Amino acid sequence: MTTDTLASPTEFWNQSAASKVFSHPLDIARFERTVPRDAAILDYGCGRGRLCGELVAHGYRRVEGADFSSEMIAAAVREHPTVSFTLVDGAALPYDGASFDAVLLFAVLTCIPPRDAQRALVAELRRVLKRGGLLLVSDYPLQTDARNIARYDAFSREAHESEPWDYGTFRLPDGGTVRHHEMPWFDELFAAFTVEHRVERDATTMNGNPARIVQWWLRA
Repeated sequence: MTTDTLASPTEFWNQSAASKVFSHPLDIARFERTVPRDAAILDYGCGRGRLCGELVAHGYRRVEGADFSSEMIAAAVREHPTVSFTLVDGAALPYDGASFDAVLLFAVLTCIPPRDAQRALVAELRRVLKRGGLLLVSDYPLQTDARNIARYDAFSREAHESEPWDYGTFRLPDGGTVRHHEMPWFDELFAAFTVEHRVERDATTMNGNPARIVQWWLRA
């Protein structure tokens, strides 16, 4: 498969709804110290609702999940019937400004490689956050192992000059296009927020491979 025939993001994630395992860890102890139980919380890119279910299990009741994959949302509704889930189109969110006290963005930026799309999403999440609200991001920096470096380099060689891709973008064996990020890009992307805390952690990718992730606790 060449870059001309990559699966569309919606198609890929609908096809992956039943097979991928999402496991970026939430530091629930820190979250409970930071976010009160009556807070309005949005999990953007909620997938099958894993984090929404975890928050509800810890006493949070005003939890909303949003995703642009209809299959992910259908699975989330089945698995977590007490949580509200919304299918979104990846553009403007159907929420008023300052609607949420906290927004979670776990392994979502990796799924939308273009810079402009990432900028637009982060700006939209800032819009729906209350002043001083929490944006909690978990995502992938560039990995340093040989397997990932080979994938970055291979995709860079294949990419068309007419549609440049940032280094760290690569194609998954089953057709999805994802991106790992240079750390200065994250600094640029989150420039409108105050960094409250940042931590690197070990995690497992949706395909079961070990990876290093970075999590940011950001204030709007």
